[in-house]
Amino acid sequence: MTVLGKRIWLGLGFWISMLLTLQVKGQDSSVTATVTLDEVALLAPKTATPASQLPLSISVQDLLPIQGSSQQLSLQEYVEAVPGLFAQNATNYAQDLRISIRGFGARAAFGIRGVKIIIDGLPETTPDGQGQLDNVPLGILRNIEVLRGPSASLYGNASGGVLYLNTMDTLENQNVQFQSRWGSFGFRSYQLNTGIKKKKTLALFHASHTQTNGYRTFSGFEQSLFNIKVKQQLTPQSKVHFQLNYTHSPRAEDAGGLTLEETLADRNQARQRNNDFDTYESIDQFKTGLRWQQQWRSQWRLETYAFYNYRTFYGKLPFENGGIVALNRNYFGLGSHLNYQQGGHRWQLALETAQQADQRNRYNNLEGVQGTQSFSQLERFGSIGIAVLDEIQWKHFLLRTSIRYDDLRLGADTVSQQQHYQVLNPSIGISYKLAPFQQLYLRYASSFETPALSELSANPNGKEGLNLALEPSRANNYELGWKGNWKKLKIEATGFYIKSSNEILPYELEAFPGRSFYSNQGATSRTGIEFFGSYQGKHWDVQASATQAQYHFLEGNNKRGKALPGLPNTQFFVQFNYQTSNHWQFLITGVHYGAFYADSANSVAINPYQKIRVQASKKLLWKGQEFQLLGGINNLFNTSYFDNVRINAFGKRFYEPAPGRNFFVGLSLGI
Repeated sequence: MTVLGKRIWLGLGFWISMLLTLQVKGQDSSVTATVTLDEVALLAPKTATPASQLPLSISVQDLLPIQGSSQQLSLQEYVEAVPGLFAQNATNYAQDLRISIRGFGARAAFGIRGVKIIIDGLPETTPDGQGQLDNVPLGILRNIEVLRGPSASLYGNASGGVLYLNTMDTLENQNVQFQSRWGSFGFRSYQLNTGIKKKKTLALFHASHTQTNGYRTFSGFEQSLFNIKVKQQLTPQSKVHFQLNYTHSPRAEDAGGLTLEETLADRNQARQRNNDFDTYESIDQFKTGLRWQQQWRSQWRLETYAFYNYRTFYGKLPFENGGIVALNRNYFGLGSHLNYQQGGHRWQLALETAQQADQRNRYNNLEGVQGTQSFSQLERFGSIGIAVLDEIQWKHFLLRTSIRYDDLRLGADTVSQQQHYQVLNPSIGISYKLAPFQQLYLRYASSFETPALSELSANPNGKEGLNLALEPSRANNYELGWKGNWKKLKIEATGFYIKSSNEILPYELEAFPGRSFYSNQGATSRTGIEFFGSYQGKHWDVQASATQAQYHFLEGNNKRGKALPGLPNTQFFVQFNYQTSNHWQFLITGVHYGAFYADSANSVAINPYQKIRVQASKKLLWKGQEFQLLGGINNLFNTSYFDNVRINAFGKRFYEPAPGRNFFVGLSLGI
């Protein structure tokens, strides 16, 4: 652990022990709910308009009903119900979860591209469009809002979709909560939560440690995480939110991609070259931020935020020349949103800026031993954005328009000239109330996505500098949707068409096996239909979603009419949740993913697959204390499928096998 990490953990450990002591002494224990049940207001659309009225494709996943029985190992557990969203790579912890929304983000070789990530109101995605989820405190997530489709008029660069994650504010009627989970492949996690709930103060302190050996050889993972969230009411019209997150992941191993022959011979094996070169990553990340909200009368509200993020990364790749990467990232930003509301008119003016500086060093990887430095450069990316959002409601109509201007500048100390982009992204949507609880809407929106710094620095010639031949991609989105929102029943149906240019996709070279490079591969079209439905009964609820889409190249070298790789045309999801009067809960989840291709030439097809997960939990009371026992089975019918497919991998090493049937159990104690 770094010196910074040790100091932070020592300081935070002291304060946590003090708070635990004060909370146990100062509050009465309870045997009721363990989480906050306040009504959730949607934040991703940036206005307080009810989601059912908005001319937007937006999905909201309430996680509180299922948190008590979840494994809490990957965000994939929570987002599978969202139509149009496809998640892979849940068990390769060195490369993080990959998420695409309507095809945006499918190119990512690691982490997330093209999809904006917001956690508790603060941006997690860097200005150049890179994002990751390895620092998300899964155990205290309250809900997830997903804007499906281009949202650049609201969020700027690389906003082909938006993941807006909200954590709990405090524990409900508990002083301290301890959770532990164990499972297959040496999985174990420990979690400690405590909160403060007073008239003007809400706070939640979260600490967790997670470790697993991994399903495949050489795929282990270890992480410790600490998170603080504080809400303080300053005056009746003013409040401030404080956040702090520290994540320490000393080792996340990468077993590498296999050929189909190797997969059939032994699904558990690691690629030998990855073993030889000791491929893994180590991460330390510190993030803190402050948000201030001020209300004037009933019409005006000002929201201002500022944050700072420091991340160190050390990773080994399975080749010699430049096969070790050491990255130090400083990322900070601030912004203000001025809101006005009068009757059926809502209006917002937003000003945001963010700055990113990546010191990227590469060293030779001498079969796992760090050699001489082969590459060093300081890369910078800065953005300034100004946006106007306007909503007018008149009788049965709601007109929503927004436009955003972004000034983006990027460069490196090894190149003499900056790259400069000036971009204008508009959107317009109109919804019409067909009948009570039913809305019809039509929307147009655009997006703009620059290559990320890690993609620009991946020069095929292996030299320093930036691959400025790689151009930004643009997209135009058209959609038509219908929403029905009754007391117990909710149904949504959406059709979309997206045309993009300069689509960015990865490829590999023989000289750098396991390293991704990027190129523009022409215009594409994406056409699809999305469906979501849910019904809430007295002791049970069910939800289902479906996506049927086609993602095709419109041009490119021998690609016209071919499908974009890494994207299934068909997705189905269904989940049944049943709770008994004596505190048993049973959850059954099933998913189906259709066939897709591993390469741009469409020469390698990935077969469709289905998987089922079952979970159960039981609440118990003993001497006034609340216990909860939980357990589950992933991949109930032991389906053979691939957790990740490496797009355009060299040597046909596309395949990363997923675990078969596996188990987990757990215990939660609240006092």
